[in-house]
Amino acid sequence: MKTKVKVVLAATGVVGALVSASACSNPTGKAWAITYEVTDQNGGTLSEVSYAKSPSSFNRETRQSKVDGPVGVPWKEEVVITAGGKAEVTATPSGNMKLTCRILLDGEKELASATAPAAGQPVTCAKVTDS
Repeated sequence: MKTKVKVVLAATGVVGALVSASACSNPTGKAWAITYEVTDQNGGTLSEVSYAKSPSSFNRETRQSKVDGPVGVPWKEEVVITAGGKAEVTATPSGNMKLTCRILLDGEKELASATAPAAGQPVTCAKVTDS
């Protein structure tokens, strides 16, 4: 009887470990420190900013966050994006500004940049991070 109990407990432990491992979709924790920036030469305000971020370096999911305006320009946000995830920021001006956005790795290396097609139009920067 004691042997059967040990086998059942050992099997339960293995199943539990497998379930725990599958709940962690990025077991290595590889992620990128991303900085989003939105600027305009004359300053001003944004009516809305939306951006992607990962809840943690161990969760491969990327969620959208949104900040309703007025938001002052320049605007900056630091987030974590898991490896292979899409870093993206979109900003909408509240006036006739011509916005520029950038995505930086570790606050320094530029991964993406864009300028709005016309004054008063939204701007979007996006980059899929390396795996």
